[in-house]
Amino acid sequence: MTSYHPAIEHLQENGALPPAVLKPLHEQLVAYRQQPEALREVLIKHKAVSEVVFQKALAQSCDLPFRESLENQSLSAEFTKRIPIRYAKRFSCMPLGRSEGGLEVAIDDPGRLEPLEELARVFQCPVLPVVVPRQAVLDFINRAYDQENRLSEEAVEQLDSEERIDGISGLEEPEDLLDATDEEPVKRLVNSLLWQAVKEGASDVHVDPAPQETHIRYRIDGVLHRVTQVPRAAHVTVVNRIKVMSRLDIAQKSMPQDGQTMVVIAGKKIDIRVSTVPTVHGEKVVMRLLQRNEKLLSLPELGMSKRLLVPFREMIHSHGGIILVTGPTGSGKTTTLYAALSEIDHTSRNVITIEEPVEYKRPGYSQIEVNHRIGLTFANALRSVLRQDPDVVMVGEMRDAETAQIAIQAALTGHLVFSTVHTNNAPATITRLIDMSIEPFLVSSTIIGVLAQRLVRRICPSCKEGYVPHPEQVRELRISEKALKQVGGQLYRGAGCDACRGTGYRGRIGVHELLPMSDGIKQLILETSDSNSIRRAALQEGMITLRRDGIYKVLLGLTTVEEILSITSQERSASLPASSASPTPH
Repeated sequence: MTSYHPAIEHLQENGALPPAVLKPLHEQLVAYRQQPEALREVLIKHKAVSEVVFQKALAQSCDLPFRESLENQSLSAEFTKRIPIRYAKRFSCMPLGRSEGGLEVAIDDPGRLEPLEELARVFQCPVLPVVVPRQAVLDFINRAYDQENRLSEEAVEQLDSEERIDGISGLEEPEDLLDATDEEPVKRLVNSLLWQAVKEGASDVHVDPAPQETHIRYRIDGVLHRVTQVPRAAHVTVVNRIKVMSRLDIAQKSMPQDGQTMVVIAGKKIDIRVSTVPTVHGEKVVMRLLQRNEKLLSLPELGMSKRLLVPFREMIHSHGGIILVTGPTGSGKTTTLYAALSEIDHTSRNVITIEEPVEYKRPGYSQIEVNHRIGLTFANALRSVLRQDPDVVMVGEMRDAETAQIAIQAALTGHLVFSTVHTNNAPATITRLIDMSIEPFLVSSTIIGVLAQRLVRRICPSCKEGYVPHPEQVRELRISEKALKQVGGQLYRGAGCDACRGTGYRGRIGVHELLPMSDGIKQLILETSDSNSIRRAALQEGMITLRRDGIYKVLLGLTTVEEILSITSQERSASLPASSASPTPH
């Protein structure tokens, strides 16, 4: 009779593999009787036994100790410094520590002798295998090398040298990364990219695979800039390093993954949100950088003009109702909400935020992070928060009818609610809420105001220069002659310099549109949900549109005509009234 692997025989004897389960798998179990890894895959694929049960039987068949988890296992820098992570991942093995008998090593297949013999040679002592499930070994390896990275303060400090940046730009030969005996070259590369990104004020780092090379791009002031490229052969190594840092599965390359990590660069704590997606040329990685100790901006610092600041502050200090901030992704809505919250006394009022993720960690606020995997949605979190005696609640996004309904009920019971909605302008937000099955009378009675915003690039102060605008530009923006004369008949732009990477822009400023919920607007909402009708009525009441606010910023020399036209190309702007022709300080 054909024999099975000893581990399979153990499972038979223990009753874990009854004949009815064993019979359909007989041929495969015989064919792979010398390959424990293949046997494990067959059993798991057909749900015959779990990985833990198989690994335990494998340990028993070899008369070796078995551990189901390594979560509480201490880490040693001695092992991560001497063993390349590629080697540990390839053989799924990692030293656990030294004992009187020798070096204890976690391994998922004790029949694989090559890594055990190599470790015995490197550490000059006997090796004592401990059988551990494969995923537990990989998780331990990720944790070990991630800790090593966080503790490498000396490497981070060395990033201040220009030599390191030159090393990135001048990287030409893939052998330097692929043939390395340890992981230091790729660590230096990734750390240098992150340091340079923080230095240049980038919000995101893109690792884009291409047929011939991998492009590294930074998003600076909302625009992507290519900064360097690395050899195509080094792409997987770079991606794996980022995955290890953010506790992602490096073996999973065909599914998107999301993770996070934290690094310290030049004394600043940087939270990094990592997203990977598979593409035809390999995995694309985007890292969002959030400076944990970054100072929050105030509303005037965000670029909110006095015309809007006064009424918006009155809304912030209301004792009940909903204030909405709208705009596309990346338009600074969360920053504006926190700037508004900073004007509320959180010592005398209970302020709770619900976000996905929490971008600004602030003392004095109770901050909740949404987690869809465990069922903690915006709606569920908001429902629970209302039992926490809140005065002010910030909901990161009103993305569904359920969340909107709960927020409306919270406003009706005297809570002040801040949230965001994705619409093109302030009047369209009213239409959006009604489309989400919110009754018009509830919208008109709970919404205090809607702030629409965009971010435009500031003119670089180092190369700012005046110029006489073309008459066509003046006509397109409908700037009155009186307004243009009051700024000397000229507008401003950036010539381009080293400080702004030749773009003529450095930093960004907000452009805003505020729709207060006046009695006239409330009455109109009860009659119609048409955003154009609401917009016309608001303009008659003196609402300042995105384009008009942008024109004021152009006249003040803060941004350019091109920037305003790019964000308001679909907006029909009324000409500046004579009484408002003169730009006002911000």
